[in-house]
Amino acid sequence: MCFQENIYFLTFFNENPVLSPSSYNQEWMESIPEETPLSAIAIPGTHESLTLYNGLFASYVQSQVWNLKDQLNVGVRYFDLHSRNWIPKKSISVGDSHWLIGKEIPLREVLRDILDFLENHSSETVILKVTFHKLLFHNNKDAEDLMKTIIDKFRSKIWTNTLAPKMKDARGKIVFLKTDVFRAGTESRDSLFFEHKRLTDVEKKIKNMKSNLCERHIMVTGASASITEKPIKLAQKVNEQIYNFLKQHRPSSENYGCLGVISMDFPSAEVIKKITELTPCKSTTTSPEPTTSPEPT
Repeated sequence: MCFQENIYFLTFFNENPVLSPSSYNQEWMESIPEETPLSAIAIPGTHESLTLYNGLFASYVQSQVWNLKDQLNVGVRYFDLHSRNWIPKKSISVGDSHWLIGKEIPLREVLRDILDFLENHSSETVILKVTFHKLLFHNNKDAEDLMKTIIDKFRSKIWTNTLAPKMKDARGKIVFLKTDVFRAGTESRDSLFFEHKRLTDVEKKIKNMKSNLCERHIMVTGASASITEKPIKLAQKVNEQIYNFLKQHRPSSENYGCLGVISMDFPSAEVIKKITELTPCKSTTTSPEPTTSPEPT
C-alpha cells in the first residue's frame, strides 16, 4: 500500500534532482498547427524557475530541483525569472525573489542556454517573464536600459510584440511577457483559478477569460507560498489539485485545453506531460492577425 501511495505521489510532484532521459519531452510543440495562437495552448511552466538554492533556510526558499536545461528537456516552456541585483551593475543577473545569498546567473547566459535548446529543437518556443524587484538605490531606468541592450543582442530570436504570436511565428524564439519594468512584451493576465490556494470554479473562470485568449493575451495560473510557508509543502497540495483537474478535464468540454500557462513548483514529469497532451483551445485557433505596434519607450 505504501508503494502504491508513493507512485501516486510521483505523478504530480517531484523533488529528485536527477532527470531520467526517459522523461524527456523535447519537441511536444511540433504537432501544434502553425496558425494556432500561443495563447491558445496549455503550457507547463515553473514558478521561481531558477530558485535552486539549497543552503540555509532552503526549505523556505527552494522552488525547483531541476536546472534550466533539465526543465527545457522535460517539456517546461514557461519560465518565471527574478532579478536580484543589490547594487547597480552593468549586467542583469537572475535567481530568486527572496534575496538570500545564493547563486546568481547572468540573464545573457540564461538566454543563450534557451536559444541553444531552441536551435536544436526548432519546433519549440519559450515564454519568459522577468521580474525586477525594486530595491534601495536601484534605478528602474537602468534596468530598462540593460534589458533593452540584451534584447537588441538577440533581436532576431525574440518576440516582444504586445499580442502573442501564432506558432508559425513563435517557433525557435523566446516570447517575453510584459512587466512593470520591461514594458516591451506580450500582455499576460492572471487566470485566478486558485483562490486561497484552492483550485475553484475552473470551468466557469475559463468562460470569463476566453476573450483574453482570443485577443492573444497569455493567461498564467499559479499559486505561490507566503514568506512563512515552505514551497515544497504547498507544491504537494497545489500540484495534486492540478493533476486531479487534468484527469477530469474531458475533450468533450467546450473549454478543453483553454488553460494557458500552468506555473508550478516541483512539478513531476508526469504532470508536465499531461499538460502537453492537451489540444489547443478551439475557440482561439482562428483569431485575427495581430497588428504590429512599436515597442514602448
